[in-house]
Amino acid sequence: MIVIGGGVGGLVLGRALRDAGAEVLVADRDSRAEDTGGYRLHLDATACEILARRLPPAVYQALLASSAGPGSFQRFTFLDHRLRPLLRIPRPGDGDNLLISRIALRTLLCHGLDDVVAFGREFTHHTVHDGVVTAHFADGTTETGDVLVGADGARSRTASVLAGRPTARRLRANGLAGRTPIGGDTVVPPELRVGPAFVFGPGGTIVFLSAHDPATASVDAAACREVPPVVDRPFLLWGITTVRDLPLDARPDVHHELARYLLRDWSPVLRDLVAAADPASVTAFPYYAADPETDLVPWPAGPVTALGDAVHAMPPTGGRGAITALRDADLLAEELTRALRGETTVPLAVHAYQQRMPEYAVDAVRESLQPLRWQLRLRNPAVFQLGRLALSAGSAVRRA
Repeated sequence: MIVIGGGVGGLVLGRALRDAGAEVLVADRDSRAEDTGGYRLHLDATACEILARRLPPAVYQALLASSAGPGSFQRFTFLDHRLRPLLRIPRPGDGDNLLISRIALRTLLCHGLDDVVAFGREFTHHTVHDGVVTAHFADGTTETGDVLVGADGARSRTASVLAGRPTARRLRANGLAGRTPIGGDTVVPPELRVGPAFVFGPGGTIVFLSAHDPATASVDAAACREVPPVVDRPFLLWGITTVRDLPLDARPDVHHELARYLLRDWSPVLRDLVAAADPASVTAFPYYAADPETDLVPWPAGPVTALGDAVHAMPPTGGRGAITALRDADLLAEELTRALRGETTVPLAVHAYQQRMPEYAVDAVRESLQPLRWQLRLRNPAVFQLGRLALSAGSAVRRA
C-alpha cells in the first residue's frame, strides 16, 4: 500500500496499516520530518483518542510532554483591536487536548517508521493497470501496490486526477503568521494565559493569538525515557487573516514588516508582540477550501482514494484540519484492515470510507469557513461596530 504525503493523516494511516500487517510506503517530497510548514496544531479529545489508540504508549506520552498543558486552553476569548475583551467562552473539559507544534507532532509521528517513511520522494502521477497501482516519482522511480492514498494536501495531484478538477479553491483571504519568543521583557496579555483569542479589527482584519509553553505539559519531559519529547521554547503564535493581496513569495523579513504595517493602528501591546517576532519565522500563505456544498469524493471507489486536505481542504481559522485528517486516517485504516483480513474487498473498503467520511468532514469545512464570512462582513465599518456591540452584549448575557 502506498501513501503519498507524510503529514499527520498520512503518517497515522501508514503506521496503522503497517501494524495491521500490510507492506506500506509513505512517500513525502520533504527531505526530513522537520521540513514542514505551519506552526501549532490543536487536537481535540477525538483526535487524542485516535492517537492514543494508534500510537505506541511511549510515543503518545512523548506527544503529551511536547504539548502545552490543559490549562493553556480553558477558554476562548474574542477581543477588539485594542485588546478589550468582547466575549469569553469557557471550554468544556472533555478529555485530552493537545496544543503542539507541527514540527514536534510530525517528528514524533515518524518515530519507529524508518521502514515505512521515505523522504525526498516527489510524487508526479499514478497509473492503474489490472488493479495494480503504480506511483511515479520525479526521479524516474516507481512503486507499485494494491492501494494508493493521496494525503498530499490542498493541491493534491492524486485527488485532482480522481475528481477531474482541483478539489480545493483559492479563497479571497490570505494569512500572515509568526512566532514571538516568550520570556524576559515580552508581555503576554493575561487573557492568553488561559486560552487562545480571536482579535477583530477594522477593515475586516482578524488576528489569532495563542501562547504556547510546553513547560505546562501534563507529562514531565524527564519521564519520557524511551521516546524523547520534542520541546519548543515558549512562544506566542500570532496569525493575521486579511483579504488584502500579499506578496506570498517575498522574504520573511518583508512579511514581518507587512504584518507590522497591517496592525499599525492596533493595540500597542499587540504591535510590540508582533514586532518582537523572530523574522525568520514569519511567512505569508494563501487559504484554500473545498466546497462543502458539493460531493467531496466525486469519484468511484477503487484502489485509489485520498484523505485530509486533499479531499476537504479548509482554512486554519477553524482549527479543524489536523483533527479531520486524523479521523480520515483512522476510518480508512479500519476499513482497509478489514480488507487485509479478508472480511471485505479493497473497493468495498474504500467505498465505506468514502461514504462515511463526509458525515464529519463537511461540518468541519463549514465551521472553518465561518470566521472568514464574519471577516468579509466586518469590512464595513458600521457592521464592525455592530459586531463589536453584539459580542459585548453576548458576554454580558453569559455573565448574567
